[in-house]
Amino acid sequence: MGYEEKSTLAISNNNISERVIQDLIMTAAPVCYRAKWLVPVDQPPLEGGLLTVAAGRIVAVGENLSGQPPIDLGDAALAPGLVNAHTHLEFSDIAQPLGEAGMSFPAWIQQVVGRRLAAGELLEAQKNAAISAGIKESQTQGIAALGEITTVPYSPDMYAAADGVVSCLELIGLAPERGAELIAAAQVHLQQADANGKRAGLSPHAPYSVHRDVVSAAAQLSAASKTPLAMHLAESREELELLDRQTGPFRELLEKFGVWRDDVFAAGTRPLDYLRRLSEAQHALVIHGNYLDDEELRYVAERPTSLTLVYCPRTHQYFGHDRHPLAKLYQWGAALAIGTDSRASNPDLALWRDVRLAAATFPEIPPSDFLRMVTITPAIALGIESTYGSLTVGKAAPLVTFAVPANVTQSALPEAMLAVEPQPV
Repeated sequence: MGYEEKSTLAISNNNISERVIQDLIMTAAPVCYRAKWLVPVDQPPLEGGLLTVAAGRIVAVGENLSGQPPIDLGDAALAPGLVNAHTHLEFSDIAQPLGEAGMSFPAWIQQVVGRRLAAGELLEAQKNAAISAGIKESQTQGIAALGEITTVPYSPDMYAAADGVVSCLELIGLAPERGAELIAAAQVHLQQADANGKRAGLSPHAPYSVHRDVVSAAAQLSAASKTPLAMHLAESREELELLDRQTGPFRELLEKFGVWRDDVFAAGTRPLDYLRRLSEAQHALVIHGNYLDDEELRYVAERPTSLTLVYCPRTHQYFGHDRHPLAKLYQWGAALAIGTDSRASNPDLALWRDVRLAAATFPEIPPSDFLRMVTITPAIALGIESTYGSLTVGKAAPLVTFAVPANVTQSALPEAMLAVEPQPV
């Protein structure tokens, strides 16, 4: 070939055979990109790096296999498409967050339930349109994959516009007798997704909305099916009060909805009781964790291969929660990811804006580690690390660029990336 340029970066093949690479090249004409900096995530950044893609896959890192001059992206950092660890796409048609900033979390939950009830028969069509809008918005923000919480079982048409959606079925029901029904629906969801070649998972919603035995059963199903599980936990102080003493605004809300049961919660229940159940899953995403105590934080940190804590910065800010324990989790070695949550508590799905807020809030965490929180770490948690999360041969090729100064050094690169918005290639 006339252009066999190489850089000094060693090629990582993701266990992809040379024959598969050649098949990809034969399927579609390869294209090579060159950027001021290549940011593979799983390897150090490379100045003047080359990346060759074909048929939607990366076929070479550090080498031009296209036979043509590379497309020069100029003074930019080229990185893998982002992975949004947590969102609810059904709310993507909301122009601004529900309620008002600083409102109590139970009051906000009441608005969410009210919105769903008000939609009535239009709910399914409205959800589908919102999901499509959310996928489109995510793609324009450089998001290649996301952990989606869905309220209905998998449908082939629902996520046809995005291969990177991991749809986790929301399980809601405090009555213990509903457990078998919920797990049966979960099994159907996983089977339908698998039959269509899609990745799926489960989401026992939260301690105040799903029975603890369903959490255990969902975790066991997750382990048996090798699928991820996500659960909102320790999101508010009102949740802790409900678990510990069975009093407070959440009990009042459950009574108002007619679903309160005296036998559902045991006195002295803690988030730790749920973490123990979640740790039995293939991999559990602990969503929020705003009010986990030190014992619970250490429990998460000591299990990075089975538990990932997902921080949603702008949603956290919207409710005015206490300072998030992200820095302590980082110091203790926890697996950490960042998500947008939904437009019901966030003005948009621009994941990198959440990253920028997190970096500004926690300057003690090195800027270079925030990129991992929206690439390889959530990809591992969602079970899609063989396809997303790094610039590695064989992985999918949604790419993003960050405009950086021409003279930026490798050490200053992460901070320069945080100063700008990503652009999809």
